[in-house]
Amino acid sequence: MRFTSRPAPVDPSVPKPEADRIRGWATAVVMAASLMDLVDLTMVNVALPTIRTDLDVPHAVLPWITGGYALAFAVVLGPGTRLGRVHGRRRLFLVGIGAFTVASVLGGIAPSPETLVAARSVQGAAAALMVSQVPHILEALFPTDRLGRAAALFGAVIGLGSVTGPLVGAVLLESDLFGLGWRSVLLINVPIGLAGLVLGRLCIVERQDHPRPVTATAVVRQTRADSCRRGGPAVVRSLFGIRSYAVGIGIELIYGTFGGIYFLAWCFHMQAGLGWSPVRAAVCMLLFGAAVAVCAGLSRDALFPRYGRKALQAGVVTQVVGVLVYGWQTQHYGTAIQSWQILPALALLGGGMGLTVAPLPTVLLADVSREHQRSAAGLGTTTYQLGAVLGMSLVPVVFLGPLDAGHPVSAAFSHTLRWIAGLLAAAFLLTFVLPRHPRRWPSDASRTGADGTSTTV
Repeated sequence: MRFTSRPAPVDPSVPKPEADRIRGWATAVVMAASLMDLVDLTMVNVALPTIRTDLDVPHAVLPWITGGYALAFAVVLGPGTRLGRVHGRRRLFLVGIGAFTVASVLGGIAPSPETLVAARSVQGAAAALMVSQVPHILEALFPTDRLGRAAALFGAVIGLGSVTGPLVGAVLLESDLFGLGWRSVLLINVPIGLAGLVLGRLCIVERQDHPRPVTATAVVRQTRADSCRRGGPAVVRSLFGIRSYAVGIGIELIYGTFGGIYFLAWCFHMQAGLGWSPVRAAVCMLLFGAAVAVCAGLSRDALFPRYGRKALQAGVVTQVVGVLVYGWQTQHYGTAIQSWQILPALALLGGGMGLTVAPLPTVLLADVSREHQRSAAGLGTTTYQLGAVLGMSLVPVVFLGPLDAGHPVSAAFSHTLRWIAGLLAAAFLLTFVLPRHPRRWPSDASRTGADGTSTTV
């Protein structure tokens, strides 16, 4: 996360204890909104087998329950940042959280798969509107000397949401609140969203980077001028002439596709195929996430600065070994496989992913000029999200197709793992195009996107 150095707008007439209290509530609101976005995206994955049975979702439609969210988020994220500059960060944040809440209601009462996909797409767009304002709101809330702590807190929230989302969704499914079943996974957002709207209006100070135009011509002029001052257009074509950036974007796309395929197929394999409960499946996902988090910190802080591209290559090789181990176990044990038996494979897959994806923001921005870093980082985030959508759209072919053809679930999941191995092989080959020596990588490169969002998930 990158913050600019600027003083926080504190009203001198407000006593310091009162100002600190308001700042604390405002911080809690924006952090809760970020957490709600991440948790909602991941916990719906756990509910998909139940949703499919309840709504009789066709295979072709099923991936779009999550894919529609990811695609809308990717499309709206960049424009949402620019709209916030013109119309005000607080206003766009409140519009986003309000739309997210309404979409959660519509998804929670959806009578058909098509209605649910539409509601999830609106959720994704609304999430992009509110999340894209969060870094800028935090800049306005905190003085320069406290922005580092705010950035660390934001990073912790991102990690917490990514890891705990599946477990939260599983607990909601198992508890079956008010007999709502999977619908509680979406409707739980409603009280949180309403509280965020009220507290956001009371506690968040409006911030506009530029005066708001009044005519359509002024809007165009303002956008063009803002684009020049703030790092150029959303896509700067010259960036793809930078070797490290082009390679990094390619790896982002591959890992987005990998995630889109693997996590959906994995959820169905564990629940619909093996008959595991949502909580049991979520615990496995939690262990996978823990392995990612531990090895990501190790790679980013120690291995990549010392070994350069070899750290990424070690991560990919570790994942390939994990895929081979998991594939053998799936074929050998079939539906009798136990949770503890797949722990080594999960550790290899999660740990390898952490080793590879953690340095990607540094790879992307290492040779990008300062004026274009915001655009470069935003495109990295969008590329990963689009890769995830591509991966989800392939699930009916990669995993569900073999099931429809009469193959057992173990064979279908093994087929999926072969696709994963192919993607990892492509990523491994791409890493050889990166600079060989660690000294070629700047030690102070940004760890997260310049727009405040992580370029990997």
